[in-house]
Amino acid sequence: MNKLMKIKNFIPVYFRAMKNKNTPVMAKLMGIFAIAYAVLPADMIPDVLPFLGILDDAIVLPFLIYLTSKMIPDEVLNKEEAVVIEE
Repeated sequence: MNKLMKIKNFIPVYFRAMKNKNTPVMAKLMGIFAIAYAVLPADMIPDVLPFLGILDDAIVLPFLIYLTSKMIPDEVLNKEEAVVIEE
């Protein structure tokens, strides 16, 4: 349950950090790629393959978000987290 709350709280911070001018361009591009990968129907492994298609999404998406979040400076994440908490 604790990890679920961390993810729930991280999502708005992540999106706010993507809009921050101090976030590196490469991190923003990776974030856009992660969102596009989630939304667009083209996958590395098609979802019609029952297990592999879903497993593909379950591995690639968190990995892309993890990479992107590591590219965002800690100052930006801390600032955006403080803003989200205040709201």
